[in-house]
Amino acid sequence: MKEPAQVFTYTARRGAYLTTVCTLAFLFLTDVGLLVFLIFLFIHTTVLKLVLLALVAALYFSAIGLWLLPLWTKHQLTETHLSLHYGRALKVNIPRTAIAAAQPVRERLTMLEPLAARYDAKKGRIVAASSDQGQVLLRLDKPHALKVGRPTVLADTLLINVDERLEFLTALGTPGGAPVASPSQMLVQQDEYHSLPAMRGIPPTASSTPSSAATALRIEGLTRRFGSLTAVDHLHLALRQGEIYGFLGSNGAGKTTTMKMLAGLLQPSEGRAWIAGHDVWTQPLAAKAAFGYVADRSLLYERLTGREFLAFLGQLRGMPLKETKERVEDLLALLDLTEHADRLCGAYSFGMKRKLSLAGALLHQPPVLILDEPLNGLDPRSARRLKDLFGELAAGGATILLSTHDLATAEAVCQRIGIMHRGRLEASGSASELRQAASASDLESVFLSLTADQQQQEAQV
Repeated sequence: MKEPAQVFTYTARRGAYLTTVCTLAFLFLTDVGLLVFLIFLFIHTTVLKLVLLALVAALYFSAIGLWLLPLWTKHQLTETHLSLHYGRALKVNIPRTAIAAAQPVRERLTMLEPLAARYDAKKGRIVAASSDQGQVLLRLDKPHALKVGRPTVLADTLLINVDERLEFLTALGTPGGAPVASPSQMLVQQDEYHSLPAMRGIPPTASSTPSSAATALRIEGLTRRFGSLTAVDHLHLALRQGEIYGFLGSNGAGKTTTMKMLAGLLQPSEGRAWIAGHDVWTQPLAAKAAFGYVADRSLLYERLTGREFLAFLGQLRGMPLKETKERVEDLLALLDLTEHADRLCGAYSFGMKRKLSLAGALLHQPPVLILDEPLNGLDPRSARRLKDLFGELAAGGATILLSTHDLATAEAVCQRIGIMHRGRLEASGSASELRQAASASDLESVFLSLTADQQQQEAQV
């Protein structure tokens, strides 16, 4: 018996899209009404008047029909083929064996792009997406002749929308179809807790990180481009609950860019991320409630006192007033800021600003902390206190993504360490695993060996 086709639609943005279309239709109708009025006012020949009115009506309804085309998105997946249907411009059947890869992405579209499927000749890609939500990039094994509207084009990639993206990717990888991994499968293949990514021919080793803990932070294919520069290149990573993960890398390696994307401050070019199970970009409020963020530069209101600043953050997060007051006093004492709490933030030293930023990140007791150089500018006593604090937080179940240039701190504090180089995660594992895999005596030697080409180029310059 033939297996029934699985249907994947895209209606997640239909309400918002219809609102936009109705607004445009009303504005267009106003212009059309003025044009009709002018025709009746200045055209006296009946036949010519009817012809012009018919042309205006045809123009109006054609425009409305064009705007509504993206709503007819209905892709069908059978045992042997994937049928893509986007408006009236794209109706193609692709053998599942021709699909080499499929990955979740998120690319911005201009206002005109969603109106109809289009072909990008430079990239050899068909764009059949009406928004940046639920996007999937299909990669074919070779350029295939596909019909977009009337012309037939050669394309090896297609950008589409689906509501149930995870289900679509999972179904696409079922037996009998193309060898496409679902997001969870891609994650396991790219960043297993029992494996170490290859380091220029260095074999993987076993990791001591417990595999039974829940995943608190997950990254799949995260990419960020600035023009021709790829700052972060298809990063895959997963952090367990209660884990401290250290991010090492030279300046410009992509650490801060990655953290800004996780914090929702930068839009990724491709890929997705989840914090405590919440998608950073499709569930921004829930994701932001689940993490605390310390940026590489302290973000404070300098005309507020330290106590006022923390109380203000508590109000923004909707914390009860009594709880906020208690948490503020506890954090001020914990970070040795009590005697400076009533001074303006603008009068704080660099190190005090760093500690106040950390207090703001800890205020709502988030399960995940994203810390970009949190120890930078601190005196040795404060730095030691924060290292101990990180250990206490992790022991209590908090997950910490920690960026640092201090190799000794990374080795002493972090259960696992990732070394970034030119936007790529070159190696990941515990300090002992990295030393063993690279046959190096210390972490510094491992780091220098992985970033040797960049150091040589800088020396030549």
